[in-house]
Amino acid sequence: MILKRNILIICILLLIQSLACSKNDIQQKFIQEQKIYEYGRKELKKNKFNSAIFCLENMKKKNIFNIYWDKIQINLIYAYYKIENFSMAQKNIEEFIKLYPKHPNIDYVFYMKSLIDISLDKNIFVKTLSIINYKSDPFYAKRAFFELKNFLYRYPKSIYIINAKKDLFNLKKRLSEHDFKILQYYFSHKQYIAVINRGEEILQKYPETPCTLATLDYIKQSFISLKIFKTAEKVSKIISLNTMKNV
Repeated sequence: MILKRNILIICILLLIQSLACSKNDIQQKFIQEQKIYEYGRKELKKNKFNSAIFCLENMKKKNIFNIYWDKIQINLIYAYYKIENFSMAQKNIEEFIKLYPKHPNIDYVFYMKSLIDISLDKNIFVKTLSIINYKSDPFYAKRAFFELKNFLYRYPKSIYIINAKKDLFNLKKRLSEHDFKILQYYFSHKQYIAVINRGEEILQKYPETPCTLATLDYIKQSFISLKIFKTAEKVSKIISLNTMKNV
């Protein structure tokens, strides 16, 4: 009987020791993760993006507690964006949106999404700068345009709202210039109906952009070429009024 009781006491003591060791191991791992995360953050601040990515990606794979999971992904989005690895930045964005749709920094993630599309559009624009291609589709610029419009609607109090508005205006200029080149192409090929349709589209979508007056002039010339003089005269009056406003 005494032997059985002693064995039971020994078993209980061993269990307590095991739990104590296990708890100590967890605390050590938690402290270690905290140090790794802080190191990754420091590397980001030093603009050592590849080093930060290596550190954060390893942490993401080995992160047992998931305590820093959202912070790791936000930092990875930024780091991948800075080294122009846009596919990995987008991958982390999609993961983040699925995991944390109501996160307090979700506005930042959506804003970064639009910035990536703006950067992708710039890359394509630079590559095709020397090529006259009226049929090219500014896919990423269009996508960023709608993303930013949605961003302004959903997050009117975001700290990124001022930058988002500036980006949206620049995108309007970019897209209006693209459409204006198509309009000029139609005019040079005497496709006057197409000029009028494209011109009306530019005026509706991008009324405050610099190419507005030039668009109106092409519309007027197209109506004259089609011998629709009354409408051409009306457009001419609109041009005069807008010219006076800009003086």
